[in-house]
Amino acid sequence: VRYWTLLASYAVLLVGSLSAFQHGAVPKALEIPVSLVPMVPAVGILLVVMARHRSMDELEQRMQSEALMFAFGVTAIVTFSYGFLENTAGAPTLSYLWVWTIMGGAWLVGSFLARARYK
Repeated sequence: VRYWTLLASYAVLLVGSLSAFQHGAVPKALEIPVSLVPMVPAVGILLVVMARHRSMDELEQRMQSEALMFAFGVTAIVTFSYGFLENTAGAPTLSYLWVWTIMGGAWLVGSFLARARYK
């Protein structure tokens, strides 16, 4: 319940923040805090996920650790490779938001691989 409440809060604050910027309603002095306000529930999400991990049994913890290691490695390889392409081959600059997309996708794949390994 806490996770979903925090995720909903994040979504509402993100949409509100972006909407305020799109409508020019953010004074210059408040641009940074308004941009970062969705990160408040994001910190809560992190804490809830960490508490959930601590409550898992040892096998579940091991599978999640392997999934996260896989995601970390894939993300590093993909982002460094793309960075090299930006610097040498003229690839367009991408938003940092892609890093989480890659990491989240790789974590999902890593979770499936770890579960299959320990089945």
